[in-house]
Amino acid sequence: MRYTRFCSTLILLFACVAMTSQAENLATYYAGANNKKGADLKTALYGIIHNHTNIGYDGLLSAYHETDKRADGYLRDWYSNATNYVIGGPKENHSYSGEGDGYNREHLVPQSWFGSGEMKSDLVQVVPSDGYVNNRRGNYPLGENNGGTWMSANGYSKLGACTVSGYSGQCFEPNDEVKGDIARVYFYVLACYENLHPNWNGGSASQVFDGKKYPGLKDWALKMFLRWAKQDPVDDVERARNEAVYKWQKNRNPFIDYPSLCEYVWGDSVSYAFDVSLPHGQGEVVIPDDPDPDDPNPDDPDPDNPNPDDPVTPDNPGAHSGCIVFSQCTWTSEKHPTYGNGYTATANGLKISYYTNTSQNGVIKTDAEVRLYKGAVLLIEGAEVTGVVFHAYDSKLANMSIDGKSYAWQDKATMTWTGSMNPFLVMAQDGQSRIASMDVTIAEPLITGVEDLCRPSVLRLVFDEQGRYVGHSVPARRGIYLIREGERTIKSLVK
Repeated sequence: MRYTRFCSTLILLFACVAMTSQAENLATYYAGANNKKGADLKTALYGIIHNHTNIGYDGLLSAYHETDKRADGYLRDWYSNATNYVIGGPKENHSYSGEGDGYNREHLVPQSWFGSGEMKSDLVQVVPSDGYVNNRRGNYPLGENNGGTWMSANGYSKLGACTVSGYSGQCFEPNDEVKGDIARVYFYVLACYENLHPNWNGGSASQVFDGKKYPGLKDWALKMFLRWAKQDPVDDVERARNEAVYKWQKNRNPFIDYPSLCEYVWGDSVSYAFDVSLPHGQGEVVIPDDPDPDDPNPDDPDPDNPNPDDPVTPDNPGAHSGCIVFSQCTWTSEKHPTYGNGYTATANGLKISYYTNTSQNGVIKTDAEVRLYKGAVLLIEGAEVTGVVFHAYDSKLANMSIDGKSYAWQDKATMTWTGSMNPFLVMAQDGQSRIASMDVTIAEPLITGVEDLCRPSVLRLVFDEQGRYVGHSVPARRGIYLIREGERTIKSLVK
């Protein structure tokens, strides 16, 4: 028998750690939600977290000393990365005429939407932020935009016409590094105030909330928040804040404690009962060895018997270079003699670069995606590229030129190119492409000179229980998956 570590998740593949007593305590705290699903699970969570201590509106400022202190001691500003506020210092609730003048309390769900009551001082959803940026947010819905109306310092927060399908009004876009945090706050609000949110109709609340007990959000908003939660997973900062909030008001955000919980309530696992005993990323499972290594089966691939006829199998990844996920790349500033200013990174032995074509005023921004505006250039160097699948960040792939040929991909979420190019060059034409990742196929071998300069990342390929290639990450649905990372094959159990 051998021990193979597995990761149980619906949002992403977590690092596997030992089970802790905290997980056992959480199972006790959330016992009332056990074996519930969908709308019933949401109601069960309401029964667990709704009755909490109201620390009062003034108490929020005191709590921020513990809930929102950065590692350097300054205030964690949710809307600006250009401030260094002393918590409780002279700029607390200070008047403002510009960013950096003072900070105040921001209701992520605007107070004008819900009126009064204990939610006004709920520490989970009332966070510290720069006063001026908070004022620019106003009571606009949260969403995604191009910053056409206004942007904070460094483009950290933006205001403009919403680009999320289903809503086109003005919206406020927080930075990518807090989008998941905010999504989980909205999920908390839907559960904690299930008795109230169906009646919220102030301001633009009806553009976001659907007036129903379940699901509670309009379809466009729910899909966006589920995507934000996936793209910005729970981190240690968010966990620490959750613990500090519990200390102050004696309730928790279950969507931080169980990062996959939102999928059981609203996502692709609503038909499955939630098991509070699952540590969601912790544990170990015993898997027997394959009794017949000469007859490979999908549960235990045989590295000595690859299938050369299948270029993408768990045992034979072939020429597939894997997926390049832009949010996982480390970018270095670089200027190209032809294409202007830009950034470069390495992945899977390839050099990935993108540049602003200064002659055409192309604009590119790094966060969770690479944004290509007219005239911008994307380069892949290091091998002959024979195929690329582009994955949009938000269902937007605009027109591009590859090898001098135009591709009309307007508003497509995924598009495929095949051919032969070295280096591979894309030039953006009209519109805006927001690319989150690319599946790249190359013709081997890699060019030695570039490979020596790059530190190749570990190639991850994921296959289902039947050995069929499904992509570069574990899907958010139940099943057994095989993950090929370099020469190592591991098994993932998704519950």
